[in-house]
Amino acid sequence: MSTTQINLHYIRAAILANTGVDLGFEEIKKLLVEEKLITQSQASKIKILKNYNEYYDDYTTGRSSSSSGSSNKEKQ
Repeated sequence: MSTTQINLHYIRAAILANTGVDLGFEEIKKLLVEEKLITQSQASKIKILKNYNEYYDDYTTGRSSSSSGSSNKEKQ
């Protein structure tokens, strides 16, 4: 698995659920390096996922269900 695919959101959620501590992404990367789970080089290459749009095409735009929703707004 490429280190650019490490989902820090899931790691953050697991830490929060198990410890009650809400850590920032930089702190999580630092801890992963300290625990020798990843190298510093790998940590610096991790991209923070903002949304899934950069990985998937949005096929919902232009669908009839989307356009019917917008026409409902026009009728109001």
